[in-house]
Amino acid sequence: MKSPGIQTVARALSVLGCFRGGDELGVSEVARRQGLAVSTTHRLLGALVEAGFLDKNPDSLRYRLGGALAEYGQIAYRQHRIYLAEPHLEQLATTTGASSSIAIRHGNDAVILGTSHWRKADGHQLQGLRIPLHASALGKALLAWSQTSDDELSRLPYEPGTERSVLGPEELGKELNLTRERGFAFNDQELAPGYRTIGLPILTEGEVPRFALGLRGPVDLMIPERIPFFVELAKVTAHEIAVGMR
Repeated sequence: MKSPGIQTVARALSVLGCFRGGDELGVSEVARRQGLAVSTTHRLLGALVEAGFLDKNPDSLRYRLGGALAEYGQIAYRQHRIYLAEPHLEQLATTTGASSSIAIRHGNDAVILGTSHWRKADGHQLQGLRIPLHASALGKALLAWSQTSDDELSRLPYEPGTERSVLGPEELGKELNLTRERGFAFNDQELAPGYRTIGLPILTEGEVPRFALGLRGPVDLMIPERIPFFVELAKVTAHEIAVGMR
């Protein structure tokens, strides 16, 4: 059983996770999502505001992400040396017309740490910063080139996704084998209808990927005839990033 202090911290972190979409939320919305009493939610939100992790809009009385997270984000950005990858991401995006990104694994998700500048290929609804491993090319690349056991695959959640995403560990295991055989991961509208993504490991230390490289675009750009060319360009970029980060 968790101690009261640990339980409070876990609840606060869970509440903070409600704001990943970048929206402003009211107390009742957060309480409903978390299954908590409004009074408890109000106390947790107040503590997060006091710590700087959330801000309270004085006009709407709703909550949004605070400045402290931007500070921590900049620290993580420097620690992971993402600035070394950004010129390569931009060059790949400029050459292909797609958007490129670099991600790291965190639990059951791939977290995007850096991306090329916005372009038409992104669409107006950009891909989130945290995406599930099973339904993303970035996640598949991180899994395929790591020591991923069948037991680990069985513990992954297989939502969210679309009807095109894999449904369970057996199907994902086959997909990872195919990924290693062809040398790249592929997401064919498994997260967002109308978009495809190529994923490659960035092997900065030995043969285990610390990062993954993604190249994402609409289906009319990422047509089958272009995929081999895009993969070769992405492989060159992944190698250049790996060399620069060693």
